[in-house]
Amino acid sequence: MDDIYLIEIRLAMTKWRIRETISYVGRLFALEGFLEYHPHVTLFGPFILNEGVTPRQIIDTIGQVATGYDPIPFTIEGWEMRQGIHGSVIAFPVRPSDSLKKLTSSIADMLSPIAYSHNIWDTNPENKWFHVTVANRMDQRQASTVFSILTGRPQEESPPGILGRLKHLLQCVISNRKGQAVRPVTLDDAGLRITVMQGEEILTEYDLLEKRWITGDHSHTSKSWQKTLALFRQQSGFERLDPLPAHPDDIYLIADLHLGHANIIRYCSRPFIVSDVREMDHVLIKNWNYTISPANRVYYLGDLRYGKDALPALQYRQKLKGHITFIAGNHDDWELAAVPSSLIDYGGFRFLLVHDPSSAPEKFDGWIIHGHHHNNDLRHYPFIDFEHRRINVSAEVIGYIPVNLKDICELIHDHISRGDMTPILLKYPYRSE
Repeated sequence: MDDIYLIEIRLAMTKWRIRETISYVGRLFALEGFLEYHPHVTLFGPFILNEGVTPRQIIDTIGQVATGYDPIPFTIEGWEMRQGIHGSVIAFPVRPSDSLKKLTSSIADMLSPIAYSHNIWDTNPENKWFHVTVANRMDQRQASTVFSILTGRPQEESPPGILGRLKHLLQCVISNRKGQAVRPVTLDDAGLRITVMQGEEILTEYDLLEKRWITGDHSHTSKSWQKTLALFRQQSGFERLDPLPAHPDDIYLIADLHLGHANIIRYCSRPFIVSDVREMDHVLIKNWNYTISPANRVYYLGDLRYGKDALPALQYRQKLKGHITFIAGNHDDWELAAVPSSLIDYGGFRFLLVHDPSSAPEKFDGWIIHGHHHNNDLRHYPFIDFEHRRINVSAEVIGYIPVNLKDICELIHDHISRGDMTPILLKYPYRSE
């Protein structure tokens, strides 16, 4: 195996969420022997070196390509099943950015003359299947059964008799009301390092932020990784480095900071390391105070802090600028004097501000601004849902920086004027949907 190489992007922020979902699927369907425990997006390979070619040449070749790239954004979304080299594959499909497509094609062009790839997509990179594997090397019939339950779509031909009835019973037991056994993920991530695998081990990684090779320090809890994430936040706009000019009339909104809550980093794929919650708190509070002036009105839509290690709510409040109206969240303390909801008329629209959108009156005919859902169900609760007139201002969805209500109104007006009701998935500084 040591003569087999693979070039990949290992998941960064979403690694924990994806691994948890893969493990759950494995337990649900007894697939432990087929699971991919190191989720990644393959760029090239698996491959072997041509005669006379050394690993150093491969590393130097990849470095020549990688130096021209910054972090590579992509979206992981849904379920997909295809036939792989060694059997059926169930995977999370990846919606690639242009930079991911270009990087993959460039690496294929440079490596093909000096290496032999076992992956047919490497000879046709423009049609490459971008995905994160859940399980592979599966029998086609087994994979089809699992896939049909995951997606809630019945197979065209179900096995007759007792086996068919057992399968139908399994579907009924584990499926939720929408007919899905496991909610399909919709997650935004970015490739921060290009990983060179030799056999089952990491040979080296190219850091796209620091523009250098890293050897022997690949853990996602290391100081090196913490530095990589900090550089990514600063480059992508998730961490403000300077205060914005103050406009006293502006109104800002944000929800679900969860200050002091280390596990929220894993649960919601935040760009921090879980072992340093103080760094997260520092950045989130700095983002707030570099955006909001003491004169600004701020609506905070619930869940300011959480967990036994968090400071008392009033201590966090003292660190935050602005005239803040707290909307009660399900994790908030009584000291904040939070209100259940608030109604605002602004920019030609009526907005109802609540923590959980399910608490809004059914007959309300304006726009609902909410938190609560974080980035856990972006297809149903994106940043702006024009069909249901909902706006999700959870911290992860708006790039960890309070959003200006004026900007929200401009986006709504613009989309309505163009007749474009496509949801806006995320409000990220470095990319648009």
